[in-house]
Amino acid sequence: ISEGFLLVRYLGLPLLASRLSHMDCKVLIYKLMRRTSSWVSNVLSFGGRLQLLASVLFSIQVFWCTAFILPVSITKECNRILRNFLWHGVGNSKKSGKVAWSKVCRPKDEGGLGIKDCRAWNKAAIMKFGSQTTSWSWRNILLSRNFLVHNVLYEVVDGSSFSLWFDPWFFGESIADLCGCRVIQDSGMPSNAKVSNIISVGQWDLPLPSGDLIDISYVSSRIPLAAGSDKIHWLKEGSFTINEAWMTIIPQSMKVEWSKVVWFPRCTPKHSFCVWLAFSNGHRTLDKLFRWGVALD
Repeated sequence: ISEGFLLVRYLGLPLLASRLSHMDCKVLIYKLMRRTSSWVSNVLSFGGRLQLLASVLFSIQVFWCTAFILPVSITKECNRILRNFLWHGVGNSKKSGKVAWSKVCRPKDEGGLGIKDCRAWNKAAIMKFGSQTTSWSWRNILLSRNFLVHNVLYEVVDGSSFSLWFDPWFFGESIADLCGCRVIQDSGMPSNAKVSNIISVGQWDLPLPSGDLIDISYVSSRIPLAAGSDKIHWLKEGSFTINEAWMTIIPQSMKVEWSKVVWFPRCTPKHSFCVWLAFSNGHRTLDKLFRWGVALD
């Protein structure tokens, strides 16, 4: 029996039973290129292009980012199209931009334009999925677990959902990381034990055969217990949002004092962009032209 393809789409997205390939995402690249070529962008200012990029072009790929783990080559291609449209008004230019794309993708209060890098946004978007997703996508989501573990809070209520040894329920740390795996053998409890195994009648009840467990038993008594089910909270706002995850993923930069001078309510985008270029050293000034060896009369 020859292998075929499931040529079915739902809400514009391909229905797949395996990993998303570069070829599957060609339609996304086509949509971005078609939209950029449909605008008479050579008469638009930089401020106008920025508005179209943020409100239209970015929203096209957001739908895909929140549904799939996109191939790296596709997110790079999306970034390239957005970058080219911002600086040159077309999606397929090979010219360079006035300011590095990494700086453009910073938040406005850190000296950027607030445009979201497609790769970072895709990583943030897939963090909302749980382990009920398909196995191939879940393996890719697990690549972000080292980032997630430092940005979520495990709240023990009945302890039935958390691993006793390997989940970071103990003030942001797991017992295995704190005491080593030897403590599992000393306790006489199985490695797949839940936190609920050391809770009895609403009280903490740890076995005390080792000094490490004595210390943990004493400190864990400060963790209040209540009726209900265990919870995992996003540290910054309490509830998870893709934007908060994106802000945590991207490299943090120093906030700039001039951002409020450039971007303020009812500002003129064209003028604000021009001032932003000046602060970002993006204008082609005489000193730059001399460094580039451009002949001047």
